[in-house]
Amino acid sequence: MTKAMRALLQELEGLKKEVRSLLAEDRVTEAEKKMEEVRALQKKIDLQKEIEGMEDVDVNDAQQVNNNVERDLEAEYRRVFLRGLRRQAITADDWSIVNEYNRTIRGAVMHQGTDPNNPADGDVGLIVPQDIQTRINEIQRQLNDLSQYIRVETVNTLSGSRVLERDDQMTPLQVVNEYGQIQELDNPQFIPITYQLVKRAGYLPLTSELLADTDQNIIQYVSDWIARKVVVTKNTLITGLLQGLQPTQLNNLDDIKKVLNVELDPAISLNSVIITNQDGYHWLDTQKDNDGRYLLTDDITQPGRKLFKGRPVVVVSNRYLPTTDETAPIFIGDGKQFAVLFTRGIYELASTREGGDAWRRDTTELRVITRDDLVLWDSAAMVYGQLAI
Repeated sequence: MTKAMRALLQELEGLKKEVRSLLAEDRVTEAEKKMEEVRALQKKIDLQKEIEGMEDVDVNDAQQVNNNVERDLEAEYRRVFLRGLRRQAITADDWSIVNEYNRTIRGAVMHQGTDPNNPADGDVGLIVPQDIQTRINEIQRQLNDLSQYIRVETVNTLSGSRVLERDDQMTPLQVVNEYGQIQELDNPQFIPITYQLVKRAGYLPLTSELLADTDQNIIQYVSDWIARKVVVTKNTLITGLLQGLQPTQLNNLDDIKKVLNVELDPAISLNSVIITNQDGYHWLDTQKDNDGRYLLTDDITQPGRKLFKGRPVVVVSNRYLPTTDETAPIFIGDGKQFAVLFTRGIYELASTREGGDAWRRDTTELRVITRDDLVLWDSAAMVYGQLAI
């Protein structure tokens, strides 16, 4: 992604945030005018994507050559990756492509698990190519991925720490006279957070017929499975952390408004989301004012999503957040202040025809490994309510 595209996307996100703020203040007319800017900027972004996708020669010849080299290496690695997926022999020359790709494109050197001098032995362990990784990320965004509502940090080490400062307790920068000495800020609320990435894995049986299919069909099938598996894993971790909070009883909409207006810090409340299960969402979606108008409003920046007081309402399956004794769980707060998901951001795949049940079933078992750790940051940024429905 180019610098220009990143700037446009940041500007788009800022405009959407302004629209949500106007909706929260019931300034619908102003929100609609601002939405016209959102639509215009979205069209500009689409045109920018089309331009960047063209194969025109860059005026900077050196940059163009470098881009061509990267594309060639990406294509070569993709070929090796699919050979490994199909459990075909990977030569020493192929492993040199793998090492070069990991070093120059992905910035990581993965354990191969295979002797380059005897590549047919052992599991074939490869990280997912960048273009397939992008496809997986796109599928995840189409699913109900709760990690989009919390802070995500991509890290290169299996363990480490970060020092973060909570928004609601940030102190202002001091005035410093010319040649004056910068003093330590008063009582900064820095919170050290340590992480230890956990290896998580699963496997998918691939039939011989599928592996004989086209590259595109194999990639689509595997990408879809990985994306869904990862979303379910992250959602389970996040809902488990949410349910670890101390619950409080919420009997009506006024109680929910009190959480937003009083119990949460204004800086946190403004960026809050409301997460509940299907039963809780149905209850919210059927509430009306004295004139018979539904209180949930449509999010004009994201069709299909509902807002309450300008805050997005996120629905989680009853499977993961069950209703008990006619009480539905509801979480209100800023997830990006509540928790941090540390992740390697890559997936390592290996396939075998000899291990597990693969030999008996005449299948190839595909193993996926990912590493992440979900850490609580600020429990005060989220309120766990038990909504009487």
